Amino acid sequence: MFDYQLAGVEKRLRRLYQRGVLYNKKIYIFGVSENTRQIIQILRSYRLEPINVIDNDKKKQDSYCSEIRVISADKVDEIDSVKNLYILYSGYWREMAAQLRNHGVKKENILTLYKKETLGECLIQAYRGKRIYEKLINKYGNVPVFVCPYTGTGDIYLIGTFWKQYMEKDKLEDYVFLVLSKACEKVAKLFEIKNLEVFQRKAESQYLIRYYMMCREKVNIKLLNDSWAQIHTNPLEWFRGYKGLEFTELFRRFVFELPATAKPEHPVYQDAGRELEALFQEYGLKEGNTVVLSPYSNTLADLPKEFWIHLAKELKGKGFRVCTNSSGNSEPGIAGTIPVFFPLNIAPQWIERAGYFVGVRSGFCDVVSGTRAKKVVLYSSQDRFFNGSAFEYFNLKDMELSGDTAEILFDRNDYDGLTKKVMEGLGIMP
Repeated sequence: MFDYQLAGVEKRLRRLYQRGVLYNKKIYIFGVSENTRQIIQILRSYRLEPINVIDNDKKKQDSYCSEIRVISADKVDEIDSVKNLYILYSGYWREMAAQLRNHGVKKENILTLYKKETLGECLIQAYRGKRIYEKLINKYGNVPVFVCPYTGTGDIYLIGTFWKQYMEKDKLEDYVFLVLSKACEKVAKLFEIKNLEVFQRKAESQYLIRYYMMCREKVNIKLLNDSWAQIHTNPLEWFRGYKGLEFTELFRRFVFELPATAKPEHPVYQDAGRELEALFQEYGLKEGNTVVLSPYSNTLADLPKEFWIHLAKELKGKGFRVCTNSSGNSEPGIAGTIPVFFPLNIAPQWIERAGYFVGVRSGFCDVVSGTRAKKVVLYSSQDRFFNGSAFEYFNLKDMELSGDTAEILFDRNDYDGLTKKVMEGLGIMP
C-alpha cells in the first residue's frame, strides 16, 4: 500500500484498538504481501499477535510472513468462530470475503481495510501536491526534484551507489532529493547526496506524484523508481526478473539510463570509532566476536522465531556475543539475544566492528553489503518476485554489491540443516 494509505490503516486500527474491538480476538490476515507485513507491525505495536496468515497459493503455505506461519483457509481452527477476526487488505477483498463467508464466517468478523480512491480525492491530492512543489521551488529555485516515494532502505542505497555517475552523466550540480523517512535520509547521507528533504508526512510524496501525473508539463520531477505502481501507465514492473532484468539492471538501465559498464559504488564510511566503542561497551559486545541477527523483512519470506532462537543458542555456545537488530515492539529482539538499535548512517561501521552478520534478505542487507564482516543472507527457495525467484532478483552478487557474502536458499521445515549452513557460511567450524 502507498504510505498515505498506510497512515489511514494505522489510524483505523488504532481506533479499533482503543474501542476494544481487537481485544480477545483471534486475528488472521488474508494474503501474503508487503501490506500484510505492515499490518502485522502495526498490530505488534499494540502487543497483538495474529494467529496465522491465510493464503490460497500452495507455494506460500507453510512458509512464514513476519515470523507468522502461512496456512490455507481450510486449516483455520473453528473458522466460523465469533472470536475470530479476519483482516483483508487487497484489491481482491471481495473474492476473499466471499471465500470466508462460504466457510460460515459472519460479515461482522471480516475487517476490510482496502479503500479505492475517488476522482475527487485524486484532485484534492494533486492540489496538495502543487502546494508542496511550489514550496520546494521557492526554497531551492527551479531545479530538478528527485522523489524517492518508498520507505525501502535498499532502494535508497542502490540509488546512492549510482548517484555520482548519474550526476556526471546529466551534468547536474543542483537538485532536491526527497525521501519519506529519517531512516531513508540516514542511508542517503552515506553518499554525497545534497539538499536532502524528508517529507513531513508520508502522504505528501503521493500528493506530489499525483500533481506530477496530472500536470507533468508544469513540473521538473523525476521518480527514482523502476516502476512506481501509482504511475499506472508504466508497465515496467511486469518485466521484473525477465531475461536478466533484475534489481540493479532495472535501475541502471531505466532509472539512470547508464551504460552496462557503470557499476555500483559503495560509499566511503565515516569514522565512527568513538561512538561505536561507547555503544559496544553499553551493550556488553565484543569487537570482532559479535554476531548481528537481522530476522525481519518487509518484502520477502522470513523464518520462524524457533530458528533464530536455535541459531543464537548455537552461536553463543561457540563463544560469540549475539544481538538482534531490533526496533522495539514491532520488531522485537530474539529471545536469548541482546536487542540493539543503531542509526543506518553508521550501520556498516557497526557490522564491521561486530565482525559477523546473519539476516533474511531485506534492505538492511544492501546497506551492509560492502562491509568486510563475514555475512550470511537467507532466501526462501519458494519465494517468487514477478518473473523470477526472489534469489534471482535480489541476490547481492548479481546486483554487483557483494562478492564475499554467503547467500543461502532455505527450504521450509529444514531449519536444523539451515543452522549448519549458516555456521559454515560464517566460517565457524561445527
